[in-house]
Amino acid sequence: MRPWMQYLIAFLVLAHGFIYVRIGPIASRAVKGWSGRSWLLGDTITGTHLTSLVATLHVLAGVLILACAAAIAAGGLLAGWWPPLAVAGSVIGIAAFAVFWDGQARLLFEEGGAGALISLLLLASALACPGAFA
Repeated sequence: MRPWMQYLIAFLVLAHGFIYVRIGPIASRAVKGWSGRSWLLGDTITGTHLTSLVATLHVLAGVLILACAAAIAAGGLLAGWWPPLAVAGSVIGIAAFAVFWDGQARLLFEEGGAGALISLLLLASALACPGAFA
């Protein structure tokens, strides 16, 4: 793979991770119309416990995806780290969306549907092409 392509991919993954880190702590306040409930969890976890869980999952996913981007950009010996970091970050990111989404289809994009889709793409890439940056 050409170096510029590797750096471009690393930049896009970096941007995705940064969004997770930046949005996670403010997600519950940023989405107007969010019901304050999780469709997945129902009334099991609510209030500040739910918002803390959402923030924690988003930040953890973001940090792992940022590390994945660094491994992609560095290449060489660190290239072997990108698949496990991508898998862990993506799975946690998808879980963060699943916990945050309140079941309102009209707010699917605002509540992170696009991010979950990008994480799913990153997950599929890591599983299908683990040696892409070696």
